[in-house]
Amino acid sequence: MENVLTERRGRVLIAKINDPATRNALNWHIYDGLGEVFEAAAKDAGIGAVVLTGAEGFFSSGGNLHGLKERSQADYATRRSSVDRLHRMILAMRNCPKPVIAAIEGGAAGAGASTATACDLIVAAKGSYLSVAYIKIGLTPDGGVTAFLGSAIPRQMLAEMVFTGDKIPVERLHQMGVVNRVVEPGTALDEALELAGRLADGPAQALANGKRLIDQARLNDLKTQLDLEAEGIAASLGGPESAEGIDAFLGKRKPDFAGLT
Repeated sequence: MENVLTERRGRVLIAKINDPATRNALNWHIYDGLGEVFEAAAKDAGIGAVVLTGAEGFFSSGGNLHGLKERSQADYATRRSSVDRLHRMILAMRNCPKPVIAAIEGGAAGAGASTATACDLIVAAKGSYLSVAYIKIGLTPDGGVTAFLGSAIPRQMLAEMVFTGDKIPVERLHQMGVVNRVVEPGTALDEALELAGRLADGPAQALANGKRLIDQARLNDLKTQLDLEAEGIAASLGGPESAEGIDAFLGKRKPDFAGLT
């Protein structure tokens, strides 16, 4: 679809939000399109990582205001349906066993910020920002941003973002650990691709299990999480990825995880 463009770079899939006229505002077509991208990537053994970015120097300005205006005059079920489509896309991203990296130029606002923080890793250009902008038009957040940021930053900082909708520089977010890398403007995609390529060459099953453990850690008590970790490492230790990784380490060579499950 024209509003979601995809491109393969080796084992890395690039997904690009493509509506530059609105600074890549989001709508249900894009939610559905990205959801399909993540679901397909999950099943494609040839894809090891996904990079999500926006066209022409901006990640996403969030929900399309014309669409929001139209839905504001509809009944509750209609208003809810669009949010549910966004949330299905977010769940498809989180359920995708491949690492998903956001490459941010310009900014990510509203649902764009939610989408960015739903990614596993964030690479952002200097001078770009995140804005939980909903309050500016009298709305409360969606897309999981309170869950993703709530587990990453202090409550007071999240309150500042939700209550003010201010543009928070990525440099500040980098200091808090929300953004992984801050790079020169115009290079976020290249840096994200370099990182994605490195991950895509890694052990796919171990990465998938690690992603699942990270998500579950926010919900489980210590004993439950320890049990999940024990199950995971005991199972993986008997698998081909572990065999290759250990042999490569002992043999002082680079491991080759291609085709191993």
